[in-house]
Amino acid sequence: MLDRPDDATLLALAIETLQERLLPHLKGEDKLTGLLVARALTIAQTDGSDDHARQQSLAEIARLLDTAPAKTLSEAKRHLADAIRSRRFGTGTPQAVRLRDHLLHDTAARLRLVNLKYMATRQRRAESSV
Repeated sequence: MLDRPDDATLLALAIETLQERLLPHLKGEDKLTGLLVARALTIAQTDGSDDHARQQSLAEIARLLDTAPAKTLSEAKRHLADAIRSRRFGTGTPQAVRLRDHLLHDTAARLRLVNLKYMATRQRRAESSV
């Protein structure tokens, strides 16, 4: 019986094949579409492989909400958004400062992931401008 590659291996193989075998043969708008697909796959690969960061984010959101960690990051973010909308974090409180720090860190991490060219031209981390 053949061993089936895991999801991460399949994704890496798809990205490599797209970049090395398909993209060089594309022209014009097809090339731009291919680059978009390659970037989306790379983002999915990076996002899916960073389990430590996901666990850290889940733990931080649980601390902010003073609850047990949610099962998924999207569920945790939904609960956090609900708490923000209900004005659970008072202005100027230590909780509000921790919330702001978490949101800045999370946003900067996502920017580094999806906007490499912008971050490279700035030559610094996103948090440094705040």
